[in-house]
Amino acid sequence: MKSLNMPISIILALLLHTLVLALLVWQDSASRQVKIIQPSVPIIKATMSAEDPATTRREKALQDALEEQQKQQAKAIAEQQKQLQIRREQEELKKKAEQERKIEQERKAEQERQLQIKREQEQKKKAEQERKAEQERQLQLKKKQEEDRKKKAEQDKKAEQERKAKEDKESEEERKIEQKQKELELKRRQEVAEKQRIAAELQRAEEAAIRRRVEQEREAEALRQRIEEARVWQEAERVRLQKMAEQAASDADAIASMESIMFDMISRQWTRPPGINNALQTVLQVRLLGTGELAVNGISITKSSGNVVFDRSTVQAIERAAPFPLLRLEPRQRTKFRQIEFIFTPEDLTQ
Repeated sequence: MKSLNMPISIILALLLHTLVLALLVWQDSASRQVKIIQPSVPIIKATMSAEDPATTRREKALQDALEEQQKQQAKAIAEQQKQLQIRREQEELKKKAEQERKIEQERKAEQERQLQIKREQEQKKKAEQERKAEQERQLQLKKKQEEDRKKKAEQDKKAEQERKAKEDKESEEERKIEQKQKELELKRRQEVAEKQRIAAELQRAEEAAIRRRVEQEREAEALRQRIEEARVWQEAERVRLQKMAEQAASDADAIASMESIMFDMISRQWTRPPGINNALQTVLQVRLLGTGELAVNGISITKSSGNVVFDRSTVQAIERAAPFPLLRLEPRQRTKFRQIEFIFTPEDLTQ
């Protein structure tokens, strides 16, 4: 029985060494990202003895276990290789995306450079056109000599064209292909430029719309403020005019009342001269001080009645009636009486 157990020990030792070797190989492959070398686990078949069925069954069970272990190990190694392959593919995709991004940047830079070249060419073309226009104007002064020169130049040009036509005939197809490619490239650049122009116009239109909306809101707010200010001003003006109207009415009433008082005071002081006709009328201009007293030489006859006695009687009546009670009035109301005109008739003074 001891001699039959030896193969099992050998198999176990070999299996342990194989597992250790496989683990070391797998760790080295994972760290270096190199191709994993699958360990070859030798299948050691033990010598079975027909004389010991139990030993044969154990060895077969161990061999089955080894085969199952090898299958699991191969499956794990295949899974590791699959994961490594996925990582490599992801890295390659990342590198490819980075290369495509760089290519796109270079294409855009080239496109911008070509646009700049086109702008410079257009500027040169414009400058050339201006120069040619000036040259044409100068050449008009020497028209006859230029016509002769052109005639000769035309002959030379025709000969040159004939020569070139012969040379160009050989490469006509190549030039056509190149021209077609240039036209396609030019068309593509024009389409790109047109798209950029449209995008820029759309952006400018949007910005202009925003500015207009902001300006309209600002104007609406300013209009609201002006309307409010106008309303406040109108209200204040209405109050002011109302006060002025009330004050003017009050002043008019006070002035009319004072004129009536003064006329009554003068009438009481007037003495009717004998033989006076009621149709007489005299106009006097009276200047008063703020206190109601007569100013120096404050009475003057602006229109005589034609009767000296009547005129003098009205002047004397005013002199006797003064001073007048102007202090009853407000200072602004007294200014009306600094210079006042009286129209007297005998009939008025006797009432």
